[in-house]
Amino acid sequence: MTMRFGSAAAIAVLLLSACASSGNREDELVARLAAARADAQTNASADNYSQFLIARYASLINDPNEAAAKYALVASSRPDDLSIIDRAVFSALLADQFKLARSISAKTGADTLVNSDLARIVLAADSLSRARYDEVPVHLEGQPPALFNSLVFTSLRAWALFGKGQCGEAQLALLEASSGDPYLDSLLLNLLGLLEVACGNDEDALATFSRIDTNGTLIAMAAENYARLLSATGQNEKALDTLERFRSSAGHNPVVTDLITRLEAGERLEIHRADAREGAAVAVYVPAAALASQSQTDLPGVYYSIALTLDPELHAARALWADALDVAGRREESIAMLETIPASSPYYTTARGQLAWALRRDDQKEKALKLVYHTLSANPGRDLKIQMGDLLRSLGREGEAATVFTEIIDADDATGNPDWRLYYARGALREGMGLWPLAEEDLKTAKTLNPNAPEVLNYLGYSWIDRGINLEEGLDLIRKALTLRPNSGAITDSLGWAHYKLGNIDAAIGYLERAAELEPGLAEISDHLGDAYWAAGRQTEARFQWQRAITLMEDQDEIEDMRRKMLTGPKPYPVQAQRP
Repeated sequence: MTMRFGSAAAIAVLLLSACASSGNREDELVARLAAARADAQTNASADNYSQFLIARYASLINDPNEAAAKYALVASSRPDDLSIIDRAVFSALLADQFKLARSISAKTGADTLVNSDLARIVLAADSLSRARYDEVPVHLEGQPPALFNSLVFTSLRAWALFGKGQCGEAQLALLEASSGDPYLDSLLLNLLGLLEVACGNDEDALATFSRIDTNGTLIAMAAENYARLLSATGQNEKALDTLERFRSSAGHNPVVTDLITRLEAGERLEIHRADAREGAAVAVYVPAAALASQSQTDLPGVYYSIALTLDPELHAARALWADALDVAGRREESIAMLETIPASSPYYTTARGQLAWALRRDDQKEKALKLVYHTLSANPGRDLKIQMGDLLRSLGREGEAATVFTEIIDADDATGNPDWRLYYARGALREGMGLWPLAEEDLKTAKTLNPNAPEVLNYLGYSWIDRGINLEEGLDLIRKALTLRPNSGAITDSLGWAHYKLGNIDAAIGYLERAAELEPGLAEISDHLGDAYWAAGRQTEARFQWQRAITLMEDQDEIEDMRRKMLTGPKPYPVQAQRP
């Protein structure tokens, strides 16, 4: 406000001077215009700063749409400010507004653009999506990009050359991205194999994929293309073996599972050869997916936005981005994105599971439950059925969840492939339902199937001691579990609680304090520590822990129980034999 008053005062002085001396009118007019211009610049600067603050605040409160709009306004008046440009483009992509990101990038000053990796990627991707292949390398000119972006830059150049029919040059260009970083170079080889398939160089692609497969660094899309090549050349058994090994090491993938089913039915798979847009989309998506697997930042979503602009049918990117949005608390956007995955996509059934969980976390329990029932009625695959069972459990439908797990367990047992994780899950469910004998049987079976599963050892040992049975064996199980997972707050809590139940209060306090350090956000640990303090005569510290537990609780009945405990102390437990 002080600056604006200063400018107004200057204008007032000039007006008074004009009345006193008409001979200086021309000079006065020039001065008045200069003052007015300074005032306008001050106002514009203040407005830009205001918009920047709003954009920054929107970013902090997880509102990328508002951030994108405000950063774009600031960027339009400051096209040479690299920091503003990068923030503006980033926010626009994070809000899935590629056109806005392209507009900001296109208006960026030339000297600034050559330093902005993200703006150059946006412009190159836009040109490639319009089949303007000659523009791609021009947009990517400038300062060397960061290591991660280097692979994206080179991939876009390579697919632009492919679009022009220059396959040999495209493959050479892609190989130039080799950085010496083992992880990025393994991704590069996967992308090279995909490019070789697109070029029709099947023998080269088979050799590339075989080498990656041997090294154990095959990614899902490369595994799919490798299997298609093998099947198309009459090697169905090898294709099936490749996919099954990949699924065993990497976990469930909708496309891989679909191909396994088709190969088991004797189908001969067709080769899919990507066009320039599809290939470029994958080249942007693959590094982003790798990044997402190693971090919980917003950054992968920026690249997913670019990939989906190049290929809107890249449902793998859509599914991963929806998951990232859900984790980031942007559940409405996550739900909307999942609903765009069509029933014809291999990712549709997986998306149904993601959607149900997103609805559950958004507290739309009835919608989530309705979707669970609809999904189960469609006879989903095993992995999706497990998700639905777990979701039923989270919705308080323990009996229905146990029924679903029983169906899967029976099917697994019929094929001779029992899964300890399902016995463990059903055992925990049954224990919570008060069906201890059945729960104990499940937990023992899970332990037999996997004697070194820390969660099973801990759950079974804790359950025994909490019931005052099998005390020695229960304590040994929890000790073994903690040896296997020494930094687990939950297991450390179990061992501390076991000592408490056995009357070893000093030992109990030591373990429970350690558990509270490892897992400060768990109400149960604070509750247990309070009980141990009380038993040691440390009532003030005990009440402090119980009050802390209340702040971590949501269930009103549990909160009321805890408040009563603060007045009366814990219910007495039968103390077992003392231990040193």
